[in-house]
Amino acid sequence: MRCRRRGRPRLPRFISEIPKVREFIPRDKPVEEGEVVTLTFEELEAIRLVDYLGFSQEEGAELMGVSRKVFWNILKSARRKVSDFLINGKVLRIEGEDYRLRECGMYKLCGKKRYCTFKPKDHCRRFNP
Repeated sequence: MRCRRRGRPRLPRFISEIPKVREFIPRDKPVEEGEVVTLTFEELEAIRLVDYLGFSQEEGAELMGVSRKVFWNILKSARRKVSDFLINGKVLRIEGEDYRLRECGMYKLCGKKRYCTFKPKDHCRRFNP
């Protein structure tokens, strides 16, 4: 019998896209079965927003539809997994969890950063013209 999870039910996180490449394998070393690091789509999205696109953690949390604390936990977990993959030469697999694709009908430009919105226009006045 499974125990029910306490607290509020987990809502799906918003991500921009499903990655085209979902597995990275070291070339030089044969990999054993236990040497696999699994990165979720939401963790990849957190790294993409903060480390690649340069958004702040607060902006990243808004774009993913989560609180700053939840976003920080996702980002911390993702960075730990990527570090383990790089340092120990493990296989990195990117797999889904609870996520929802952001509807990218409207792109906006904020400085040099390009992102798509998923909430009504009045959600974030800072980025609206």
